[in-house]
Amino acid sequence: MTLQIPLSLEVKLNLINKWGPEALLICECGERPSHTMWFQYGPGKCPICKQTCQMIIQDWSVIQDGP
Repeated sequence: MTLQIPLSLEVKLNLINKWGPEALLICECGERPSHTMWFQYGPGKCPICKQTCQMIIQDWSVIQDGP
């Protein structure tokens, strides 16, 4: 599954500055876009099943400036 979520450059940079690089959380439920949140919350957990997920560093946003 390849995620492509449109964001403005400003929003993408703000998210990365606050939460770390983009990543995918992968578990039995599927794949979820997230940020690494390194040094903040430990290993990523699925928001649905609450299992610890495999984290893959991968850009999932597509820069789309405008309204």
